[in-house]
Amino acid sequence: MTVWLDVDDLIRFFQIAKRPTGIQRFSFEVCAAAAALAGDSPSLGFCRRNNLGNRLVPIDFAAFEAHVRSTSDQLSDAQVPLGAPAPSPAAQPSQLVKLARRLPPAYRLPLGDLYRAGIIGGRAVKSLAKTSLDAFRSPPPVLPAVSIAPSTESRPLTLRSGDWLINLGASWGWPYSSAFLDDLATTGVRFGLCAYDMIPDLFPEWCTQTMVQDFSLWLDEIVPRADRMFAISNHTLNDLKFCLERRSRNVPPRTLLPPGGNGAIAATRLPRPIAQPYILMVGTIEARKNHGGMLHVWRHLLNNPPANGVPVLVFAGKSGWLTSDLMQQLENAAYLGGKILFIDQPSETHLAALYQHCLFTLYPSLYEGWGLPVTESLCHGKPVAASSSSAIPEAGGPFCCYFDPDNLTEAQETIRLWIEQPELVAGMASRIAADFIPPQWADTARALLQECRVPEAGFTAPARV
Repeated sequence: MTVWLDVDDLIRFFQIAKRPTGIQRFSFEVCAAAAALAGDSPSLGFCRRNNLGNRLVPIDFAAFEAHVRSTSDQLSDAQVPLGAPAPSPAAQPSQLVKLARRLPPAYRLPLGDLYRAGIIGGRAVKSLAKTSLDAFRSPPPVLPAVSIAPSTESRPLTLRSGDWLINLGASWGWPYSSAFLDDLATTGVRFGLCAYDMIPDLFPEWCTQTMVQDFSLWLDEIVPRADRMFAISNHTLNDLKFCLERRSRNVPPRTLLPPGGNGAIAATRLPRPIAQPYILMVGTIEARKNHGGMLHVWRHLLNNPPANGVPVLVFAGKSGWLTSDLMQQLENAAYLGGKILFIDQPSETHLAALYQHCLFTLYPSLYEGWGLPVTESLCHGKPVAASSSSAIPEAGGPFCCYFDPDNLTEAQETIRLWIEQPELVAGMASRIAADFIPPQWADTARALLQECRVPEAGFTAPARV
């Protein structure tokens, strides 16, 4: 029996991006940890789909992992170098960058690589960015190769009865065909998927129309055929059951796979990345992450400043969908005179430095399937002022100060309290240091392999529902 992890979603993601966000971070780290646990055992393999999506092809995951880790720690042009002073409002994104942000990521990121490599000029980027977005509804054209991806020129796999095929990625983005799933079922291959949240079904207003349609098809046609659904939180396990039942669809057996965290890098002391005191907010800029709410909170703090001043608010992540209005507001407000900074896609080392030197972190999201930045902040020993919504308390436990993300007055009062009374933050940091046990990706991978009955010493039984 072999467990095959389909990493096609990861490969496609890293062909247009350099650093993982939440879903890809989880999928990548669990796959890497599973590979480390299994070693050279034939009970675990990695694969992707061919271009037609009807066959599976093995890949060299070790080579892929090495490429991703080396790329994700490279400093990009959009970042503030470690130890450099924070940018002034005048140093915020150039006109070229503003125009490029109009492009979908599938176009913007490869074009950025070509621009930095000198293959195309700024005029070409501007010309594309000024084009109506309606022109980019179809798949992007083939551009010169910039990112390294595993070859698909291998002999197709033949899965056998009793094998597992598991996709831990965003499998709704390129769903399996009915014929492919029929073949798995006929052969006796077991099929597993991972659910991160049910946001496109519960809150379609926060997503693109295409994603809502893709996710709806996934829930109706793909998920009910799974032999096992994995989920990153109990909250998502319950949401998954609710969404399937209200569609009158089969609810597969479900297993909890809580995420790990990046705790090891906390032991390395890094240079201070920003001179001024700052509060850190990590995550893709999306409507549901509540960056717009924090803009209002920071304006209120500046109009009624605490006695010890207003720290800089750092947004660290990348610009996601449905954010053009917010980005325009930030630019029109001159980033509140430099009191808000946007660091676009920081490298792993840069992000670690941002965590280490911040006063505390902020996570005011309106809804999450977990809240990986909360876990990462705690791994770095940094207290979190966090939303009390959805699964976030599962990620933060007793080590956060919670507020209602829909109540900006409550959020502002919580943040002000921690700014004015740093001893409260220090007390929470001491509690984290004494009692918080950083979760390990190896434990997540171990629970996955245990569910599939892959032998490895020290397995613990996962939660089952």
